[in-house]
Amino acid sequence: MIPEGQIMSLDVSPPALSSLTIEGELVFADVDLNLTTGWIMVHGTLRIGRDNARYQRQARITLTGPAGEDVMGMGARVLGVMGGTLELHGMNRTSWTTLDATASVGASQITLAANTDWRAGDRIVIASTDLNPLWVDEATIASVQGRTITLTAALKYSHWGTIQSISGATVDQRAEVGLLSRNIVIEGDPATAPNGLGGHIMVMQGGQARVEGVELYRMGQKATLARYPLHWHLSQAADGQYLKNSSIWKTNSRCVTIHGTDGLRIEDNVCYDHLGHGFFLEDGAESGNTLERNLGLLTRIPATADRLLPSDATPATFWITNPANSYLGNVAGGSQGHGFWYALPAEPTGLSVGQPDRPTRTALGGFTNNVAHSNQRDGLHVDNGPLPDGTTATASYRPRQIPGAESSPVTAMFRGLRAWKNSNRGVWFRGHELRLSGAVLSDNKIGATFASSETFVEDATFVGQTANTAGTQYPAGFPVRGFEFYDGRVGARRITFINYVPSGGRTYSAIGFNRSNSFALSPGNAVEQATFLNANRVYVENPGATRDGDKAAVFLDLDGSVTGTAGHYVAAVNPLHVTSSCAYRSEWNAHDCSNRFVRLQVRGINGEVIGPAEVRRDDGAATTYVGSGNDPVNIFAAIPVGRGYTVTPGGNPPLAPRVYATGMIAGEWIRLSIPYVGATVRVSRDYSTSVFMLQAASLAELDAGTGDKYYRDPGTGVVHLKLMPQLGRDYAVVYLTP
Repeated sequence: MIPEGQIMSLDVSPPALSSLTIEGELVFADVDLNLTTGWIMVHGTLRIGRDNARYQRQARITLTGPAGEDVMGMGARVLGVMGGTLELHGMNRTSWTTLDATASVGASQITLAANTDWRAGDRIVIASTDLNPLWVDEATIASVQGRTITLTAALKYSHWGTIQSISGATVDQRAEVGLLSRNIVIEGDPATAPNGLGGHIMVMQGGQARVEGVELYRMGQKATLARYPLHWHLSQAADGQYLKNSSIWKTNSRCVTIHGTDGLRIEDNVCYDHLGHGFFLEDGAESGNTLERNLGLLTRIPATADRLLPSDATPATFWITNPANSYLGNVAGGSQGHGFWYALPAEPTGLSVGQPDRPTRTALGGFTNNVAHSNQRDGLHVDNGPLPDGTTATASYRPRQIPGAESSPVTAMFRGLRAWKNSNRGVWFRGHELRLSGAVLSDNKIGATFASSETFVEDATFVGQTANTAGTQYPAGFPVRGFEFYDGRVGARRITFINYVPSGGRTYSAIGFNRSNSFALSPGNAVEQATFLNANRVYVENPGATRDGDKAAVFLDLDGSVTGTAGHYVAAVNPLHVTSSCAYRSEWNAHDCSNRFVRLQVRGINGEVIGPAEVRRDDGAATTYVGSGNDPVNIFAAIPVGRGYTVTPGGNPPLAPRVYATGMIAGEWIRLSIPYVGATVRVSRDYSTSVFMLQAASLAELDAGTGDKYYRDPGTGVVHLKLMPQLGRDYAVVYLTP
């Protein structure tokens, strides 16, 4: 116990302590020191160095308390900051850089891109540049000569180390190299390290922590909530506090946890070989934090029994539950799950329930110049937010000017991402008004897919194949593509596609559609100002029989940069898509069509079944639709305008169907015929109105009109509609009721 009001200088390594409580101030003297103790509780100040006078000696704190101990509710082996101040200021070292030359398997030297202050005996880690995130090398430095580092043992894996210029585009896939050694070390007990009971630092409300130049090793406690290497716990405003220029490695749970805390700076750190999510925002009530130039490597999936959250089954190096934080120049360089995961809850969860934050509707604080590579899932994943029970569910990010109100949308700009060698996708977005701007996406199985609306990739480069070809390959036969259409309206603007050429029995294409899709697509999905260099422009797989989304796959070539003619559509192989204005392109397995397409939806009300339904055009072309998402209540189709169509449900004709045609322009029309078994029918353009359409006397009268009448055939009972957009609308809707 160091009493309140007393300042004590630690100038000798003491015998092992059971505990250390600091009410006053403990200052490490300018000598090499080892402090072994069961736990430390800081109510006053623990100081090793100062921000303007860094500690230059070697200091090691080892936390050894017995399992089951509970120190002030913080468990065992804690360095707790309870109303006090933790000041740890180690030497300012080069935290990480990249290679400047490829290092091959068996090599014992590497060349760095920058001069460092690294020296013999330092421990480093070299990132995977493969699809497999496990292909990292830990190494010890034998000697340093300028930017050439000699290692004490040969490399187990190859690591890419040069910047490529590919058709004028700069592609940087150089391996990151991180420094693990620091002169201040806080560690868990090495004698019990295999059981997952490491030390942990916990900063409570009212406490302060300023940590830099520190190595956290064997920290965190496996399968135990709130026992992380470094954890700000419900600290609220933490302006001026930070973790900088430090390493956190071989952890039992996470790296840095920010829980109910705002205003932190997490900067220039190396997080390596950790279980579960790494840089972790816990509840969704955290905002105003800045994470800049952090390097995260080897994010591992915990064993099932050790997962703190169900989402740890697909862990993210950066787990982000509130967009009102800034991520600048970080690297997610190898996860068995995702790189960056915006896992946004509708409202805060956990201990922050009731806080006013609305993460799915909050403006983006900043996402600029980050890198995601060698992740087994997505490099950047914006979807699947946490529920109160810890599971995740589909979550659409729709930022608003005022998150808690029905205010105007705000565009979320994800800028300057480099995503490469990701085994699933470089980017997956779900939301509204999102932008991926200035990205370079290379060697990903799929570059980017947007399950979104009003969402676009712009001013970006997609590269299908680089010279970095050694190592793990994609599954045999998988069609690699750059940009995928899905949902909509989404699209690509001012994009360059490079090296999407079929090879080795595998299809490559710059543009494609989300595979085996059963959900509706927008005919407004579009490409403009696209450039193709050594690239097959499009490849569309044949539609699956139960996949209505495949059957509705069309996109608009706004300026002719895909097809050669502005306003043409690229359409999947589907009889309903093909007219005399279409030409089949075998290399695309798709049609190039000059006619416009709109989306037709027929929906049953109160569970009435529409699908499987045949949609037959007036020239006999027909396709059967089973229902969007294989739900027979709704069918969607992409159809050419200016034609007649008959929809024939497979079961009993519905009594109250609704019919929509969307994506129309003034003057466009389609004629739709649908069987109706009710003795009488009322037809309206507005479900809530009591004003109904008049019945035309004939089909000819219907066809001559502007969509304000309907015709029912007295012999067959079939109702015929003319769908035209009303003034100021880009859609037509008709409701039928008995």
